[in-house]
Amino acid sequence: MSFTTRFWNNDLDLKMIKNFYLSLCSFIMIAALYSCNDSNMLGTSIQPDKDKISVAYDTVHVKTKTVFMDSVLLRNSVFALGSFHDKTYGTTKSDFMSQLYCARDFSFHSSVKQIDSAYIYLYYKKWFGDSTALNTISVYELNKPLDVNQNYYANTDVRKYCDKTKLIASGSFIAGDVFSTDSVRALATYYPCIKLPVSMSLAKRFFNDSKSNPEKFKTPEAFQQYFNGIYVTTETGDGSIVYLTNVELELCYTAWINNKIDGNPDSLVIGASYFPITKEVKQINLVDHPDSSYYIKPSPSDSINYIYAPAGMFTEVSIPENVFTKGNGKLSGKTINGLRMTVLATQLDDDWDYAMAPPSALLLINKADATNFIKNYELNDGVYSFLATYNSSSEEYVFDLTAYANKMVHKMDGTGSANDFKPFTDMILLPVTVIQNSSSDNVRIDHMITPAAVKVRGGNHKTQPMSLEVLYSK
Repeated sequence: MSFTTRFWNNDLDLKMIKNFYLSLCSFIMIAALYSCNDSNMLGTSIQPDKDKISVAYDTVHVKTKTVFMDSVLLRNSVFALGSFHDKTYGTTKSDFMSQLYCARDFSFHSSVKQIDSAYIYLYYKKWFGDSTALNTISVYELNKPLDVNQNYYANTDVRKYCDKTKLIASGSFIAGDVFSTDSVRALATYYPCIKLPVSMSLAKRFFNDSKSNPEKFKTPEAFQQYFNGIYVTTETGDGSIVYLTNVELELCYTAWINNKIDGNPDSLVIGASYFPITKEVKQINLVDHPDSSYYIKPSPSDSINYIYAPAGMFTEVSIPENVFTKGNGKLSGKTINGLRMTVLATQLDDDWDYAMAPPSALLLINKADATNFIKNYELNDGVYSFLATYNSSSEEYVFDLTAYANKMVHKMDGTGSANDFKPFTDMILLPVTVIQNSSSDNVRIDHMITPAAVKVRGGNHKTQPMSLEVLYSK
C-alpha cells in the first residue's frame, strides 16, 4: 500500500479552498434567513411552539428639544477665567469668587517690621482660544461673606457679594505667555503664571491686624470671618479663557535674623507668607452667556439640537411612555436583551480656527435628578444615569440603557418591586468631566467647565433621527 501526500501550493488549489469557504458561508446565511419570519423574528423552529423563544430587533423614536439651563453647579478642580466669542453660540464669560486659606496659628515672625510688596499669582497650564488675545483682570474684595454650607450656581448674582468698590489688584495677560523665552519654556519647572501687584493698603491691613488681633488669624474659620474673599474677573478682552490650577496671595517682607552668639542681627532674610485658594475654602465658578439666546433660538420642530458647555444649552430627550405601557406597549412583557441610544453629532460647519470641540463625555440622566447628581458627587449607575464618551471616528455617543428598560418593563407590568425603581421617561444630555483618583478610578462626575459644544441630530431629523435600538425576546 502506498500513501500520497499532496501539498496545496498552487493558485488553482488556493482558489478552490476560497470558493469552498464562500459557499459554506453562503449556505449558513441562507439557512439563518430562512429561519426568520416576516416580522424580523429569529425563530427557534426545532422547539415545541409553547417553548419557542423569539428574538426581535426594533427602533423607538424619541422626542428632543434644546433647553437653556444656566443654573448649574460648576464644582471643579480648576477655575476658568476669561471671555470668548463663538460665531455659532455667542459669548462665554467665566470668572470666579473664592475665600482664601489661612494656616492655623498663622503669624509673621517677630523680626518682620513691614510688608514690602504683595502679589496675586494665577497659575495655569492650558487655555482655550486665541493665545495672543490681550485681557485685563481685576480682583475685588468681597463685601459679604460666602456661606460654606451653601451651593452656589454658575449664575450666582455677584452684586450680592461684591459692589466693586474695593479693588485690590489689577493687570493684564496674554494666554500664550509671549514674554517667556524658549529656554524658560523648556524648563521642567516652567508654569505659565499671571502676576498681579496687590494694593499695599490690603497688605498693611493684614500685617497690622495679625499683630493687634492675632485671633483673627488663629484658624481658617476665624480668618474667613475676618476676610470675606475675592472676586476675580476680566474687564476687557474677548478671545481666550485660561484654566487656573492654583491661585495665591503673596505678602513679601525682609527681616534681620539675630545670631546665637551675642543676639545681634547679622543675616538679612527675604521671605513671604501665602494665603492660597485650596479645597478647604469655598470656591464658586461663575459663567455668563449674555447673548446666546440671540444666536440660538430653539424650536420644538428643530432637526438639530445643541449641547453647550460650561453652562447654557443642553438637549432634553423624551421616550414615549406608551412603549412600556402594560398590555399594548411595544416592549410590554418582553425581556430586553439590549437597548442603546446613539447620539449622532454634526460638526460640519465648525471648521474655523477656534471652533469648540465636542464634549469628551455626555451624561444622559433622569431630568429630575440632574441637579442632585452633581451636588451629591455621584457616578452613573446605568439605571437612572448613563455615561458615553465621544467617538471621533464615527462622531457619536452611544448609551447603554438595557438595565433601565428592563426596570421600566417590570414596573409597568406590575412585576417589579414597588420600591426598587421609580419610572421616568424625560431625560437630559449634559456635557461632563469624569474625575479620577491617582489609581485612575472614577470618583465623581462634574459639569464640564471648559468651553465645548456639539450639535446633535434630534428626534425630528429627516434621515437620521435620534432613536432607541432595542433587541428583545419573548
